[in-house]
Amino acid sequence: MSTEDSNPEDDTPPEPPEGLANWVVEPLQAQDVGALEQIISYCEELIEHKTRPIASQGDDNEGTVVEEKPQKEQSPEERRAAQEELEEKSKEELKELSKEELRRFGAVEVRKIPCGPGCEGCPHGSYIYVKYRNSKGTVTSKYAGKA
Repeated sequence: MSTEDSNPEDDTPPEPPEGLANWVVEPLQAQDVGALEQIISYCEELIEHKTRPIASQGDDNEGTVVEEKPQKEQSPEERRAAQEELEEKSKEELKELSKEELRRFGAVEVRKIPCGPGCEGCPHGSYIYVKYRNSKGTVTSKYAGKA
């Protein structure tokens, strides 16, 4: 490291990323190097956990699954990019994609959905949903048209 790149006399910590809350930044700045290394390791494990592929979870009170195609094999980075892209897509854009194309975003499910008590035509459908992990790591689904 050259003396032009850093000044050993400068006690000012680096600027945190824009939008990172002070309640996160200030405690991090108070940590020693060993604790920061443990935090980095934990954050990497947490990211891996929150971006893991969807596992088949059976009925999630959103109708009866009549067909399921698992998510394509992807790296965590590919899954994260696909999740961000999916959240930006409209219902109309999703309706234009095939089941195989939708598998890039998550597990594809074909469901029959009940509308409520007293309906003689229940369940209705079949409807296509993409089941994926959102940015918080929780499993959610997005409507992708009629089957």
